[in-house]
Amino acid sequence: MDEENKAVSRLKRYIALCGVRRNYKKLLDGCRSVKAKVAVLKKELEELGVEGQPSIEKCKKARLKREEAQELAELDVTNIITTQGRPKRRAAAAAWPPAQNVSPPPSAYKRVVDSDSDSGESHTNTGRRRSAAWANLQGIISDDGESSLAMRN
Repeated sequence: MDEENKAVSRLKRYIALCGVRRNYKKLLDGCRSVKAKVAVLKKELEELGVEGQPSIEKCKKARLKREEAQELAELDVTNIITTQGRPKRRAAAAAWPPAQNVSPPPSAYKRVVDSDSDSGESHTNTGRRRSAAWANLQGIISDDGESSLAMRN
């Protein structure tokens, strides 16, 4: 393998580093000399965006530039979101279909609001309920805690 063939293989490697696959048989079909092959390959590199003396860094930069341009060209216009910022909860909830036949859990607030009388009857009912809730803790909490404080003083 002489020096010119090494130059041709090196230029082919640079073209491959640019992220392009070429059919070299068709590309170099009319070239009879090695010098003509080198000229065609250098012209191909210039078309790919590698200016001047080709190098690995230049080829990688040209490849990145080509890939970004290709991504921008393939970008689907329908996927672009036109709203600004994050979606609000109200907008996100509106996207979901409404739930049907879902009853909210009963609450003491609703019973108080629905009651017809303004008397303290409904309030006493909730008070009894609270005392019933604290009744479980009567065995745990005792008056000894208060007496022990009195002994310390």
